[in-house]
Amino acid sequence: MNDRTPDLTSFVSFVAGGVTGIAIALLLARESGDAARKRIGRSLRDAADSARDLADRVVDRGEQIGDEVARRVDAAGAALAGEPTSA
Repeated sequence: MNDRTPDLTSFVSFVAGGVTGIAIALLLARESGDAARKRIGRSLRDAADSARDLADRVVDRGEQIGDEVARRVDAAGAALAGEPTSA
């Protein structure tokens, strides 16, 4: 299974939930247009912050994976060259 699948699934679920929530809020709103716009603006800013946090986590995980791959490639190269490996 692809290691990126859970992050991608989380992101898609997050976006779908946000869109659904906004649509329901617009349909059921019992407030003035100005108040609704302010509330929706706050919700969108919160969603953007959450998306940025998720993106940061994805980048961090990508860096961790890159570091692990580099370590394994170096170890494999050393093993093929007959050099002793360190644990």
